[in-house]
Amino acid sequence: MSGEADVLHPARDAAFQLAEDLAAHILENSNTYHALAGQDEYPGRDRLRFAVLLVMFEEMGKLMALVQQCERAAKADYLNVRVEDFHNNCLNGRKAAAQIMEELRTAEKASLTLGRKDIKLSEEPAFVKEDFCSLQGRLLYMGAEKQERSLDFVPPGALMDRYATIIERNTLAAGDYIHDLGRALGLWLQLGLKPKMREGEPHSLRYS
Repeated sequence: MSGEADVLHPARDAAFQLAEDLAAHILENSNTYHALAGQDEYPGRDRLRFAVLLVMFEEMGKLMALVQQCERAAKADYLNVRVEDFHNNCLNGRKAAAQIMEELRTAEKASLTLGRKDIKLSEEPAFVKEDFCSLQGRLLYMGAEKQERSLDFVPPGALMDRYATIIERNTLAAGDYIHDLGRALGLWLQLGLKPKMREGEPHSLRYS
């Protein structure tokens, strides 16, 4: 087992391009999420739907860290960007999940303050109480033992949609921010994907 630290250390311009590419990749995964979610219900649909959403959580965590370090490099005029734990999908997924839960609760509290009586504060979802690193394997592969096959941690579809919406919103914002920050450094970076949706069909959303 290698004892080398997990540190990504690209040149600044390459890091900016990586951030835009990663944002585009998250939105491509979102296309797959909506393609699954928009299908009629069938056995296995929500299992795979949540597996895609977990990848979006993990890549959102990577993007958050990368954008933060790109910003730091731009302000300090560093020639390189240093991102720790970039390849640690579990850690990045947990960090993104924590941020997204916090954003969701903040929005709910604001709605309650404004007098919305149909809003309730979300409880902590079951999947964050599980071993995050094991979730994808449990979703994609059938365990030999019956207790390994329980998928009680999969959130309801409506809640998964709320998570996906927050991830997509943050991803688009990150892409725009990196574009603007890069332009100040003489870079021309484009996310290249824009949301398109048929009216009244939420899962017709595609980024193209």
